[in-house]
Amino acid sequence: MTCQTASCALAQEAPSPPSPRMGYALYNVLLLLATVFLLPYLIAAIARGGRRGWRERLGSPPPLPREKPVLWIHGVSVGEILAAEPLIEALLASAEAFQLVLSTVTETGQQIARRRYETKARIVYFPFDWPFSVARALNRLHPSLVLILETEIWPNFLRQCARRNIPVLLVSGRLSDRSFRRYRWIRPFMRRVLENFRLLLMQSEEDARRMRELGAPRERVHVVGNVKWDARPPADEAARAEELARSLGLSAERPLIVAGSTAPGEEALILRAFEILKAEYACLRPARLLIAPRRPERFDEVEDLLRASTVPFVRRTRATDRERVERAEVILLDTIGELAAVYRLAHVAVIGGSFYAALAHNVIEPLVRGACVIVGPRYSDPNFPAYEACVWRLPAQASSEALARALAHALGRLLLEEDLRARLHEAACRFLAQHRGTTERILAHLEPILAEAMEKR
Repeated sequence: MTCQTASCALAQEAPSPPSPRMGYALYNVLLLLATVFLLPYLIAAIARGGRRGWRERLGSPPPLPREKPVLWIHGVSVGEILAAEPLIEALLASAEAFQLVLSTVTETGQQIARRRYETKARIVYFPFDWPFSVARALNRLHPSLVLILETEIWPNFLRQCARRNIPVLLVSGRLSDRSFRRYRWIRPFMRRVLENFRLLLMQSEEDARRMRELGAPRERVHVVGNVKWDARPPADEAARAEELARSLGLSAERPLIVAGSTAPGEEALILRAFEILKAEYACLRPARLLIAPRRPERFDEVEDLLRASTVPFVRRTRATDRERVERAEVILLDTIGELAAVYRLAHVAVIGGSFYAALAHNVIEPLVRGACVIVGPRYSDPNFPAYEACVWRLPAQASSEALARALAHALGRLLLEEDLRARLHEAACRFLAQHRGTTERILAHLEPILAEAMEKR
């Protein structure tokens, strides 16, 4: 958060691009100013993680024994950790000679990482990008190789790894339109930062082009695809989905719409679309809506919205009254780590972060589980042309009411037209069959670097 704020300020406030020589100095000044400005937020965020969160973010994770070389994998939050599961599992199987460290920025990311990998890896918070905290973390974890997932670019961390001759790879990397536009203002600085990556393994040709345009060495940039495309549901997920269906009173007779990873403002829009759907399609009145807000701190806010709407609803964590559960038309999923299992039960999935801001989340997760997928007009992904035939994308509308009606229309068609659902499902199956293999391509790039790390031991 602090690093990203400083990078944005660097991109937006500088009247002309800073020279590479001055880049780090200016970045660290802005980082300090951002830290002071965001101090109350940072204290609250760290407090939620407890004393361990404080220590680890300040660069003091428990030291690792030097018995084996350390492979450090970093993903910012839940989405990155879940998406990288095929790669993490492959590395656990193929890199047994390494100790695995898995880091996240967010508390929810920590919860998922601990739930899935605590017995297999050291789970830590990623240090703040202050020079002293980065140096302390590297001294205590002494990694031989670092893999950074998707979009995490931390200038001081990368610089210190380069000085210590620690290879860093950006894995399944991507660069959004917004980030690319901002980074272009500081291209001389970004060139210096990107030179610290040993390899940049990007999701698409467009992502690779953007990295090269920012100054990444051309020979280090490769297209491997999106590791999310290799995702397969865990073996125990079907049983967990059945348990969820029992506890929430879900059945095939009542079509389920899942709005996943929703952002502020979207819950009201989706709820309005749900009301329109039930009013205009009498045969769909038994349908139910499950809303899963992206951030846990918004659970109470969304509950207040549902309470004000007078629609019968229940929170997942309070679904103990069987009569109330059966009566509920809307379910608020106020837990972490259950959304993927819920997608197995969905007839249609609406992807959050795609209606009012270009923050859209993982569409592959519901596609892999057989749900039809709707995305909003602000959905942004350089990979989208590869799978646009698999999803229903809503066009931009003149008002929120018009957008709600367009969403209700899309929901009605997908729930009622079996042939349409079948065509989308077949397109998704073809896409996944054609694009799997990202994990193998990443491992092929990693193999010589892992061998190099072993030789240094």
